[in-house]
Amino acid sequence: MNSNYTIDPFPLLIVGPGALDALPDVLRRFDVRRILLVSDQGMAAAGWVQRVYALLSSHWVVETFLAPPGEPRTTTIDEGAAMARALGEEVAVVGLGGGTALDTAKLIAAVAVGERPVRDYLLCAYPYDGKLPGVMIPATSGTGAEVTRTCVLTDEQGRKSWAWGDELRPNVALLDPQVTTTLPKPLTVATGLDALVHAIEAATAQRANAIAQSFALQAIRLIASALPVAMTEPQHLPARQQMQEAACLAGMAIDQSGTGIAHAIGHALGTVAHLPHAVAVAVAMQSTLAWSIEPNEARYQAVAQAMQPGLSAPELPEAFTALLQRLDFGEVIRPLCERTIDLDALLASMRSPENQPMRANNARVADDAELAELAQRTLHTWEAWRRKACTE
Repeated sequence: MNSNYTIDPFPLLIVGPGALDALPDVLRRFDVRRILLVSDQGMAAAGWVQRVYALLSSHWVVETFLAPPGEPRTTTIDEGAAMARALGEEVAVVGLGGGTALDTAKLIAAVAVGERPVRDYLLCAYPYDGKLPGVMIPATSGTGAEVTRTCVLTDEQGRKSWAWGDELRPNVALLDPQVTTTLPKPLTVATGLDALVHAIEAATAQRANAIAQSFALQAIRLIASALPVAMTEPQHLPARQQMQEAACLAGMAIDQSGTGIAHAIGHALGTVAHLPHAVAVAVAMQSTLAWSIEPNEARYQAVAQAMQPGLSAPELPEAFTALLQRLDFGEVIRPLCERTIDLDALLASMRSPENQPMRANNARVADDAELAELAQRTLHTWEAWRRKACTE
């Protein structure tokens, strides 16, 4: 674990039922006259876009940009950045929704300040020219995008890629559990598992430090107790708030420590099989956890205890699989029954440059032979879930 590190400031957090109502007061902190509200069709259908618009439109000129379904694409970011530029000066960006909407909003806020397309900023190829003020309102409890400096998106070639920079960190995040109560059960499960994978990887990463690990371990404790409740009782505000807090803590942890092999493989699964991010990293974690723990039991012991008091590190993989079963992970992947994985394509993507930082940050770093074995394990795990989900 690192003994020399820096903890960067996080966004201002306003947490709890009714936090959304603080949005106008929050925006008055910035000298802006126009707002670009970035969200998605799901939030519009649930009425949240209209509610936020009503909160804002009596005070500012508000334009709405609804991101298309699926993970952010470079074309979407460039379109949104052009809309933000067209609004002129004194503009703030408000992101409302899941990871797609928030990553889209964060990238728009940074890209709109310059003239380059977003592709120029991928993999830190160019520095940003600044950012517009950004306020994020998460409607899922998974990515932690409301506090991180990272955005995941798909490039013009269909590859999962990433952007990173201080300019991508929002100014303020409003965590209102009421906004998550309309999230369907499969998405509640999937996004909660994304937060759990974030926390496990951040707690054990090569770049882990004591403060980031404390965020990660608390996130694991909250998820283990709250996710089954949020899944079965969607209106249970204490459980919904605990899941928001857990996702935020896990986001803080990965912002400091990074992610590992499950995300390297998860991004590759997104590229070659177009699996949703949360599903991909959960499958990858199940496939790699025992391998990662084998020479690193001491590093994973605190994670096991956070998952379940009395659990030992070697028992953690079985506990993770049992949690997937308890959460009915098969229902989550049932709409994906037609997705198949080409082993050679998966391995090639796992070896691609954009996935190497995550590979190198894992508790156990895979050599090329081990990477091939992990690709095979991932394929086996996916096929087992697919058979189970699609024949029941």
